[in-house]
Amino acid sequence: MEELDRTKRQLVGLGKWKANKFRGIAQYPTGFGKTYTAILGIRGMIKKANIKSVLVVVPTIELKKQWEQELKKNRISIVSVLVINTAIKSDHKVDFLILDEIHRYAADTFRRIFEKASYKYIMGLTATLEREDGFHAIILEYLQVFDEISVNEALENGWISPYKVYNVAVNFTPEEQLAYRKADNSFKHFAAQLGRGAEAFRTAQEWIKSDNSQLQGMAGAYYNSMRSRKKICLNNTNKINAVKSIVDLFPERNGLIFSATTEFADSLQGKLGDIAMTFHSKLKKKEQDYVIKRFKDKRTKIRFLSSVQALNEGFNVPDCSVGIIAGSNSTKRTMIQQLGRVVRYQEGKHAIIINLYSPETQEEKWMEKRLGDIAPHLITNLTLDEFIAKFNLKTEKLCETK
Repeated sequence: MEELDRTKRQLVGLGKWKANKFRGIAQYPTGFGKTYTAILGIRGMIKKANIKSVLVVVPTIELKKQWEQELKKNRISIVSVLVINTAIKSDHKVDFLILDEIHRYAADTFRRIFEKASYKYIMGLTATLEREDGFHAIILEYLQVFDEISVNEALENGWISPYKVYNVAVNFTPEEQLAYRKADNSFKHFAAQLGRGAEAFRTAQEWIKSDNSQLQGMAGAYYNSMRSRKKICLNNTNKINAVKSIVDLFPERNGLIFSATTEFADSLQGKLGDIAMTFHSKLKKKEQDYVIKRFKDKRTKIRFLSSVQALNEGFNVPDCSVGIIAGSNSTKRTMIQQLGRVVRYQEGKHAIIINLYSPETQEEKWMEKRLGDIAPHLITNLTLDEFIAKFNLKTEKLCETK
């Protein structure tokens, strides 16, 4: 019944695409079925518009593989799938252009795809179009959103697995607490000179380009103190033991750990031992393939991947049910992408997302901002000890999201 309802909603979306003259962006949460919606669109256009060629553009090789697998499964042979870096190197003339993860194509280089490809019909796919830098406005110059589904709507309709978000406070070491206070005081000092808040940030952007060395120096000091404060939060060393304690609570579950730096991700992998592997952009292509293969192979001990952004998009493993965010930013898009990695529908699954944060710091404010679209009743705030006590049970049945 769940799949039928989902397909009906996908067809409703395609009806909106048709009403928009077969142009525009579908903004659907990860796990709803963006790829399958587009495949339904391809099928319909083959039948009704007699299209002969389709180009799908994706941001990563992993997504390219997933698209090719889905196309093969659905016996569609008129589609070419290219990674964006390759797609922009030559001209393309196709009947139907599909831009997956379209929010990624606002960058100066990637937006050339709109010049390199000529097409009759076009569809963009994304979980969250909005970008923190505001560059989504560039995408909107080319295409408008024709349909949108929120994470909350997907949850209410059973299109994604039920989940609960736990915000877990992890205190600094005394040395880190002292360093943070110093960096925070420094940041506030320089921010006050530049105007505070958003005004200070705008002023810093202007002054850093100034020919006046004094103004440039003040802007530089502002940015340096900001970076120092952020680095201390994201590399809170107590989070390493916290992740280990949390992973130990769920011996029968698979999951993903999101870090902000490769160094932190590597440290986590070292702490977790042979049940985890690290996956990030610094690994060579063959190494990345090997890690993914071992993680998906249920015969291995690997239950967790320690990742840095590389798995935020395009990673599809439905039996992942635990997501630990050890370091992130304030963007809602990042949160929705990470959430989507562990809430993909699987019967009987209850997903758990844990945000680790340094309390009473800027990191706590970032966390609150990126959780802005998550329904409040799905969020629980706990200390690390409280979280461990809540889930320190031997039976997996009690590790649900109630």
